[in-house]
Amino acid sequence: MKKILIFIILCFSQINYGQGGEYNDVYPADVISPVFNGGGMEKFNEYVNKEFDYSKVTKGGKLEAAFTIDEEGNITNIRIVQILDMESATEFIRVLKKCPKWQPAKQNGKPFSVKIKYPMVFKEREQKQTEIKNDEQKPITSSDSVSDKIYEMSTVESKPKFGGGLRKFYEYIGMNFRVPEIEGLRGKVVVSFVVETDGSLTDIEVLKHIGYGTKEEAIRVLKKCPKWNPATQQGIPVRCIYSLPISIQSSTGY
Repeated sequence: MKKILIFIILCFSQINYGQGGEYNDVYPADVISPVFNGGGMEKFNEYVNKEFDYSKVTKGGKLEAAFTIDEEGNITNIRIVQILDMESATEFIRVLKKCPKWQPAKQNGKPFSVKIKYPMVFKEREQKQTEIKNDEQKPITSSDSVSDKIYEMSTVESKPKFGGGLRKFYEYIGMNFRVPEIEGLRGKVVVSFVVETDGSLTDIEVLKHIGYGTKEEAIRVLKKCPKWNPATQQGIPVRCIYSLPISIQSSTGY
């Protein structure tokens, strides 16, 4: 038996407009946010997860880049503001440089540039894996024992999905998450979990929270979450790690 390291990736962003105001994905009424591949930051997260070579990451920690989406939708002014190691930083820059164009942000119908800070948080997980003699790799079959292996999102052929998609999942969160009635409370609760082969959620962890019981509430809501459609590899359901942010905002004081 040997131990291998699996890294889960967490991506979330902060958008700063040219005027200097920070909105954290909440936009003024006259501003249209930048659009990537028909969606917002979730679509960009999917692109990063697909293109980033995780073999370049050698340890857990935080890597953060800053860049600009200009008036034509190009990513420019790329710089690393928090480095994890040179290999992962270089890989991140490569992914950003090859990124397709965005639809730029607009205010009163006029395109303008926005600055984005984009962190990637890598968390180490240990997993035991049986060694294959002579380093031979074989395809997964129904007789293979894969129940204990946890796959990354970037390595599965079909990713886990909530029935109805992420929009329906966030609707479920919105209906069931009890937001503390603390005046002015707002922020993100970042969670990770494993989608099991039967679609249930296990290994629930809160990677970031804003206090006031939001950590415990996130765990409670995820534990009662309806089953997902599991990830598949060569047509076989497999366990897969998943992470995402949940935006929290108290209605008190607004």
